[in-house]
Amino acid sequence: MRFCLSAADRFDHFAAPGDGRAPGKAVPAKNGLAAGAGGVTVETAMKTLSAKAKISGLTLIEVLVVLAVLFILAAMLLPNLAHSGKSPLISCLSQLKQIDLGFQIFATDNGGEFPMLKSVTNGGTMEFIYSDHVFPHFQKISSLLVQPKLLACPIDKTRQAATNWEALNDLNISYFLNADASTNNPSHSILAGDRFLQANGQQVKSGLFTLTTNLNMSWTPDLHLGRGNLAFADGHVEISKMDSLNSTLQNQPLATNRFCVP
Repeated sequence: MRFCLSAADRFDHFAAPGDGRAPGKAVPAKNGLAAGAGGVTVETAMKTLSAKAKISGLTLIEVLVVLAVLFILAAMLLPNLAHSGKSPLISCLSQLKQIDLGFQIFATDNGGEFPMLKSVTNGGTMEFIYSDHVFPHFQKISSLLVQPKLLACPIDKTRQAATNWEALNDLNISYFLNADASTNNPSHSILAGDRFLQANGQQVKSGLFTLTTNLNMSWTPDLHLGRGNLAFADGHVEISKMDSLNSTLQNQPLATNRFCVP
């Protein structure tokens, strides 16, 4: 930084009569610089500017540090927030999709038949249909599923996920199985779904439930807000609304369907 000083600025003042100095003789300013307005010298002003520059530099560093910390926190928290905001209905649908794929793989390896349609001696679970238990059918495909907690819907508080396949029972399962699911008309044949079913306004109880054409089927209103998930024999899953469930169920390839309800 350069300062251009006039001749007058280079001296404090001129000598006046009676002050002991020769009149008219200019006296050099102390430190070689003249005081400006308010008595602030150029040297003092330059020191002040330098101090301000240092303060500004520190503030910028602090801002960058804060921004870096915020960025790291956002990177850590955003995935968790996204997960926590995921709808229980969608999580349930995702789990049902994985279950559906497990049964699809079994059918592919067993002549197009699900375990409920094959006898125990042939590697199936047919004999368990009338036992009022659902878990043996799921245990049969345990090697095709990642873990047993997939069988418990996140919003089904009356069901607790099993910690291992050996301890699995019906109280660890939220989904019914259709014992008569067929690969002959797979896009319409329901394989599994949420157990929150109503028949003529009454909740379907655990055990073997026979679906007939004279029943008016719906979802219970307290879970999934009157909606539910269905898995089909062709591998697709869908969210079914209250007003469309009955027509979907009644549109099965077979006139009678046996649902194994946990």
